[in-house]
Amino acid sequence: MKEHLCIEEIGVSEIAERYGVFRIVNPRADAAMVKSIQKYGQISPVVCVRAEGGYQMIDGFKRLRACRRLDKTTLRAKTMEVSGRVCKAAIIQLNLSGRSISEMEEALVLQSLYREDGLTQVEIAALLGRDKSWVSRRISLIERLSEEVQEDIQLGLISVMTGRDLAKLPRGNQKEAADAILKRHYSTREAAKLIGYLLSRPRWDYSAILARPWEVVEPREPWPRGFGAKLISFREVCQTVLEGFNQSSPERRTSLYTLIHLAIGSAEEVAKTLRAES
Repeated sequence: MKEHLCIEEIGVSEIAERYGVFRIVNPRADAAMVKSIQKYGQISPVVCVRAEGGYQMIDGFKRLRACRRLDKTTLRAKTMEVSGRVCKAAIIQLNLSGRSISEMEEALVLQSLYREDGLTQVEIAALLGRDKSWVSRRISLIERLSEEVQEDIQLGLISVMTGRDLAKLPRGNQKEAADAILKRHYSTREAAKLIGYLLSRPRWDYSAILARPWEVVEPREPWPRGFGAKLISFREVCQTVLEGFNQSSPERRTSLYTLIHLAIGSAEEVAKTLRAES
């Protein structure tokens, strides 16, 4: 590997992100990086490979995004001149010591080396100095996930841990489960509870379960009969109404205009009273 050891300033506009597809966006980490650069400036150089017409980012995607948000024009960078295969391997190797790369990101890199570059799993293991079983496990992890869920993970919509759980489901059911998790804003633990329940049920039950996931994740407390039970029922009715409204066409919503406004008025009055008492 031929490597330029000097640190140089390169233009932010010259840096492309072809290899960014192997990294998962974390909005919180991005926000923290913006604050860090605002307060301390760029602490460590990014790593880029020279490419036709500029550079390709290898390591430092959060720093690059932060500099773009802050309208900075240059970045300190260490540049390398290596092949595409070595670029991908470097994404893993440069992040191993700081444990700043997830197993899902490693899997994306390994899958690309295997499927796109045509390397065998033995060759990939030798390139990275790892065991073939390590390579095989990660490739299996990413290939058990549907393309839609992979995209949700890469965009930071689904956590890596939840992605690992979703991989246990049949590929054809993963997107439906992911959508239910996103819609209800479930935590990693809540998502694991829902997926675990799905795995305990026949596959033909999945759609019915995912249509009402709160019955699994947010089960009813053992309320006595009376007002407590009515509050629980009220919450479920509100959720059902909301789902029905979201699925209705604009024409159908127009025809329900009067009923919708009556329901809103009643709900606002109930909410006002309950807030005053809580």
